[in-house]
Amino acid sequence: MSTIDFGLSIFEIVVMLFALSLHDCAQAWAANRLGDPTAKMMGRLTMNPMQHFDAFGTALFPLIYVLRSPPFIMGWTKPVTMTAGNFRRMVRDETVAILAGPAMQLVTAVLSLVTLMVLVRVNQGAAMSLQTAALLARRVPGVDTMDLPSIFPVVLLLYHCILINLLLFVFNLMPFPFFDGGKILVNFLPYNAAQTFQRMSMYFMIGFFFFGFAMVLTFFGPLMAIFNALLGVRF
Repeated sequence: MSTIDFGLSIFEIVVMLFALSLHDCAQAWAANRLGDPTAKMMGRLTMNPMQHFDAFGTALFPLIYVLRSPPFIMGWTKPVTMTAGNFRRMVRDETVAILAGPAMQLVTAVLSLVTLMVLVRVNQGAAMSLQTAALLARRVPGVDTMDLPSIFPVVLLLYHCILINLLLFVFNLMPFPFFDGGKILVNFLPYNAAQTFQRMSMYFMIGFFFFGFAMVLTFFGPLMAIFNALLGVRF
């Protein structure tokens, strides 16, 4: 692994930790507002990554990523615990609380997009840096990194905030057990179907590890293409 690739990997992991912490904090905040203080009492209403830490999803899996350098980073934290009986309107409020996490990641991506669009229009160095930042973030080989403007790290940070938050937004909404999408799906399935879904959760997750990344990219690709088009980024 080159020095640039290693540096980019560390950069991405830091952004991912922020995105994951924001996701969990948003869910804990929403649950507390809707009547369930369980996550708050467990210390999850915070942006401190250590409070959301999962040994495999937050440490080992990103480490494997650094060593193997796949095109995109993936990771997760321990689930945000909710007590359904505490919600005033159990199914609706729990669904809203779960959706608060992915929704916050989408909002963060949109805010990063708007900030970056403004920045490239008012700062020539940012405009010059954008295409290079996008190419580096997508791990395109042979990118020239010489004589970059001083604002380049800010542009790279904002582009990573878009890319990683959109990726995690799609990832979390996949309708598989243990993901936000799966938790929401269970709430709307008939009782017998929900029981079968939960009973077969391990098989679903094994299937996801084999085919899930392709599924994520199926939805992430067009969504990221819209953001790139708004920025004027071309690949």
